[in-house]
Amino acid sequence: MSSESNLYRWAYRAGRTMLDCLAGRSPGREDTVKNQLRSFILSLRSELTPERFRRALIDQIVSVMTDCDKSLSLPDAIKSERAWTVDEFYRYSTAILSGLYEAVFTTQSSSGEKS
Repeated sequence: MSSESNLYRWAYRAGRTMLDCLAGRSPGREDTVKNQLRSFILSLRSELTPERFRRALIDQIVSVMTDCDKSLSLPDAIKSERAWTVDEFYRYSTAILSGLYEAVFTTQSSSGEKS
């Protein structure tokens, strides 16, 4: 399995977890929660360096997960101290942003399939 597909799957789970945690804090305000996560994704997308991208991602996760009962671990590619190359930054950030976007803005049917 490629690093990008692992990061995409992790980002999708992370996005769903953050959405659930924020929705639990603000019951009945799903649009507000989605707008908050949309702003985060757009802000993350504007980060131009790998270090700032990772820092912004980690800061958001810590901020959301602090008061949440669920847990969320970071993949090695994000938590490692090794700097990403420009190519890795492009590939990894694309996979992470895609996973987060899909998690927040796709709806799930009762059978668990994306629609």
